[in-house]
Amino acid sequence: MKKPLIPQLAVVGVGLIGGSLALALKAAGAVGEVVGIGRGRANLETALKLGVADRITTDLAEGVAEADLVFLATPVLALPTIAAEAAAHMKPGAILTDGGSVKGSVVAQGEPALPAGLHFVPGHPIAGTEKSGAEAAFATLYQGKRCILTPTEKTDSNALDLVRNVWEVAGSEVVLMDVEKHDRILAAIS
Repeated sequence: MKKPLIPQLAVVGVGLIGGSLALALKAAGAVGEVVGIGRGRANLETALKLGVADRITTDLAEGVAEADLVFLATPVLALPTIAAEAAAHMKPGAILTDGGSVKGSVVAQGEPALPAGLHFVPGHPIAGTEKSGAEAAFATLYQGKRCILTPTEKTDSNALDLVRNVWEVAGSEVVLMDVEKHDRILAAIS
């Protein structure tokens, strides 16, 4: 059996966005294990029961400790704090990415908090429905949708390539854009 693209994926916020990425990668055989991380035990239990996650925890440090890729799918205002907390417990060489719709604050606060040896690839999948929670997740959410990645000058090129590949496997067309342009465009169309 060939090694999956992502041996272990940790999803912080196992709802529509995070759960759908996990399911898309599972459907493609691109992920080994998915660890679902969140505050709500009932939603985590649902994610486990539905096969969105293979293991669940409410302990962020425990959940990200062995992950090769950590995807933050939490409300945008919580992202900088959660990014810093997750980064403090990630293994060297791991990649942190997110699905937030605003990039400026996440990059400004999150990137400096990263210890040396970790990689940050900010992202924004342009997809969604009106539903939320693990039961709303589905493997084809990202098919034919765009995902904007907003690398900075500190972004490792190998980490960027891997995250781009993850989104392409999920069915997205990946677009690279700088942080300021992303936020200007998204503010104009919101």
